[in-house]
Amino acid sequence: MITSLQQLIDQNKTITTDEINLSENKDAARELQTRLCDLGILDPLINGDKDKPFGPVGKADGSVGPMTRNAIYEFCRLSGVPYTDRLLTPAMARALVKADPDKFLPVQFDNKSTDDTKTRFAKRILRCMRAKGFWIARSPNTYNIVYVEGVNSDGRENPDTFDEWNDRRTVIRIAPGGKPEMLVNDQATTEPGKFYTVNPMHSQGAARIAFGQYKAWVDGLHQGEQPALVQRGDLRVHRDIDKSGTRNKIDPIDVGDWFGINQHSTDPKITPALVGKYSAGCLVGRRYTWHTKFLKIVRKDYRYLMNKSYLFITTVIAGDDPLLK
Repeated sequence: MITSLQQLIDQNKTITTDEINLSENKDAARELQTRLCDLGILDPLINGDKDKPFGPVGKADGSVGPMTRNAIYEFCRLSGVPYTDRLLTPAMARALVKADPDKFLPVQFDNKSTDDTKTRFAKRILRCMRAKGFWIARSPNTYNIVYVEGVNSDGRENPDTFDEWNDRRTVIRIAPGGKPEMLVNDQATTEPGKFYTVNPMHSQGAARIAFGQYKAWVDGLHQGEQPALVQRGDLRVHRDIDKSGTRNKIDPIDVGDWFGINQHSTDPKITPALVGKYSAGCLVGRRYTWHTKFLKIVRKDYRYLMNKSYLFITTVIAGDDPLLK
């Protein structure tokens, strides 16, 4: 029985990841996953329901599978510890126990006088995510996808006018040393356009994604044609039953993995003035060329490179959230 990583260190023992999955070793498996999650390398468990917004609900399930093994590999790559597939060595355990998240993979949350506008906006987003308890991918080989509703490119609030491209699609990488890099900051919509608000595809109204953090998209094709991140996991949405073009208290809440709320774009030939028919509730980037850049960047994520079926995490926050400051 292995109850902790420290026990592996004390006994100078190497075990396989299959062994750590044995029921008597679950405590050690959970510790392994928790430490990797705290370091910002292994995705947390994310869930929610009709009554509770989606976000992290745990750090470990005690089952060491491909995702955890890939995270072990990433940790070893970053720490310089030798890696052997499907093995957990004393050197790995020692490095994990020793690793302090704020030192091993730090994140610069506070502004510096040398920060440009993009960096300040990225730090505002990260501070908001931290305050809400959302998970931040810290490895420089990972990318944080975040949509901010109702703000301009510099993060300032705008009127969030119905049917306009007034939201932002962002991708933030934490560079070595902890400085956030805003790699994508494009016009987008997180809301359905006027056409599908007035002519909804669902009897209870168009879907407006609820604010939160989700793990729900795979690399695929939108409507079988356009490269996109395609919904495969549960999302929480507000049904715009009164066709008001807003979220309000009378909106029914719906949860499901079948909504088809994809992360796609518009048309390679035009840049539309209004959202119109381009969104029935999807997360849509306005400019097609920027959309292809967005996909190219997130496909560099180690989690995707090691598992092409990887479910991408995406966070959606409100531009007028008091925590976005």
